[in-house]
Amino acid sequence: MILQEFIDFQQYVRCICLGKKAIRVIRYEPHAPFERRYVNDDSYLTPQMHERILHDARTLNEALGYDMNSVEFAIRDGIPYAIDFLNPAPDFDRFSITPQNFDWVLDTMARLVIAYARGELPAPGRDYRWARVLGGSRE
Repeated sequence: MILQEFIDFQQYVRCICLGKKAIRVIRYEPHAPFERRYVNDDSYLTPQMHERILHDARTLNEALGYDMNSVEFAIRDGIPYAIDFLNPAPDFDRFSITPQNFDWVLDTMARLVIAYARGELPAPGRDYRWARVLGGSRE
């Protein structure tokens, strides 16, 4: 269980994260009807806020050891708050994330697993950092 402050946000984004480093920042409207929650809007964040979100999402993925994750940020008064960041099985449905984002996921994931198969990137290990801290492993 995670207890966190309610953030009355001015902006909200969901990041789709693949391979710890490939991150797509998407405007997300959590109160909108399901089919209109993902909004393709490249000018939604300032360049500085976009870079901050990328940095923070990468930091979380590295700390967790996740190769696939979604990270949500509620932005209030220019400060991004990580709201939901423990989602190693994110929504990748074409209908909900929109065709444009789905195509990015498909292309990025395909390139990632091909690079793993060819040995161009080290494949994810069997031991997550958080499991070592808690005294366990995936086995």
